[in-house]
Amino acid sequence: MERSERPQLTELREKLSQWNGIQKIEFLNSDTVPGGVPRGVICEITGSARTEWVIHLLRQNPRLQIFWIEEQFTILPTALQQRGVDLSRVLMAEAGELLFPALRKALRSRLFDCVILPNAVEEGKMLKALQLFARESQATVFFLSKVPMRAWAIPFQLRADWESVPGETPWVSRSYSVQILKSKFTRSEPGSESEKQAGNE
Repeated sequence: MERSERPQLTELREKLSQWNGIQKIEFLNSDTVPGGVPRGVICEITGSARTEWVIHLLRQNPRLQIFWIEEQFTILPTALQQRGVDLSRVLMAEAGELLFPALRKALRSRLFDCVILPNAVEEGKMLKALQLFARESQATVFFLSKVPMRAWAIPFQLRADWESVPGETPWVSRSYSVQILKSKFTRSEPGSESEKQAGNE
């Protein structure tokens, strides 16, 4: 009787994840975030170039269905189009005081891959509920905040800032730096094949 081959380390890890009830995390492509941006979680983006960064991410992932929601519009749809985002995959909503109910319906519908709102949801119960809705729908919820929040329900935080160029305005230079402030996710190890593929896409 032949001995069966020993299972590979990756197979063991997948089985352990299944046994422990751990959901496998998928990532959105990003040329500024090593390993990508996690799906199914709340991601908070701060810094002077936060809006430009998220628009660039949408352009890098052309198949995403997007829900852009604000209490009152601060961005024009043409601004997205001018930066290379196809508006046919973007639904924009001005929700007023019904912001959270609209967010909840959008995530429960599972029609969208990412939801973007210029301001963070700060109320604790709403934030926790939003985290659960994001995980169930596998949609990434982006908060474009001025100041980073200290909340356990936000597992991924970035800061994107324009790099100052003497004599030029930042939106002309189009150069910004990105820093990971907080991450609860384990990405591929440096030099791994998955990371090389992410960098080449």
